[in-house]
Amino acid sequence: MRPAEGLTKRAHRLVLTGLCVTAATCLGVPVLAQTIPPVDTEVVREAPVVRKLELSGTVTSPHASQISTSVGGLVSKVYFDSGAHVKTGDLMLELDAELEEAAYEQAEAQAAQAAGEVKDAKRRLRIAESLAKRKYGPQNEVEARQAEVDIDTATHESFKAEQKRRQVVLQRHQLPAPYDGVISKRMAEVGQWVTPGTAVFELVAMHDFRVDVPVPQDYYARLRQGADVRIEIDALPGELVPATIGALIPVSDPDARTFTLRVLPKRNDIPITPGMSARVLIDLDTGKQDVAVNRDALIRYPDGRITVWVVKQDGDTVSVTERRVEIGLAFDGRVQVLKGLKEGDRVVVRGNESLREGQTVKLAS
Repeated sequence: MRPAEGLTKRAHRLVLTGLCVTAATCLGVPVLAQTIPPVDTEVVREAPVVRKLELSGTVTSPHASQISTSVGGLVSKVYFDSGAHVKTGDLMLELDAELEEAAYEQAEAQAAQAAGEVKDAKRRLRIAESLAKRKYGPQNEVEARQAEVDIDTATHESFKAEQKRRQVVLQRHQLPAPYDGVISKRMAEVGQWVTPGTAVFELVAMHDFRVDVPVPQDYYARLRQGADVRIEIDALPGELVPATIGALIPVSDPDARTFTLRVLPKRNDIPITPGMSARVLIDLDTGKQDVAVNRDALIRYPDGRITVWVVKQDGDTVSVTERRVEIGLAFDGRVQVLKGLKEGDRVVVRGNESLREGQTVKLAS
């Protein structure tokens, strides 16, 4: 077949196909049924505008201290190592107390001796009073015996005070845990000489944790009025732990222009320890109301334009038209709209990916 003949036959086929389509259309037979896409919509409403802050903080403990002995001495026993859990009053360390035990026993003996002397002085005073009453002894003897009783009593009290002092010093050769916690670091060994103020343990309480967050100073006044706070930690991915504001520490960092916000989790069963990082999410009510839409209603273009599809209804026909908007703050899955929408407009929130200007749609809900 010659090339010219082939082109002529193909042209004839195209003409016949066009005639068949035209005929089918004229006879009312649909060539391809047009699909009307379903869309989900919502009515635009005004809502309180919330500013969301996401800040990084550090988990801290209400009690974290370096524990030291209150007297100097030689370490004789260490009962716990790093990582150990202790209860209030558990004995953590002992110092060699042999000399103090001897000093206490000496003070105890002196106090007992003084008590005996007081008893004997009182006996002699009673005899002198009896003799003086019957005119067998002078009155000044009674006064002398009374002075002897007073002196011996004072001496006894002095020895009792010394005994008590020695007892306290002896007790301080033992170091009990001041609160429940975990020993994060042990810094003393048997045979080591320690002095008051020298840390022998680091103890951290493992309850009532809080999160300390540096916050820009611009938000100080708003946070004083309260805010919704939640905590997100890596150990609980996707879960937000409700929390409250425990304290606003107004001493700001002059270099960073920040102050410290202390956040208290409302749950005690979350897996956190002091030193961990935590993300703190804060919802601040701006005190304003504005038009807000579902964030799924927004169509973003590479050139920076942001639009929404607005639903228009004419009788039973529902169509869409594209409208450019300017947005503000985002919060709770919604976005503030500064320009382009007003309350009462209906916008498409699902099914808006491939719409065309003026396209007819049907409402899915």
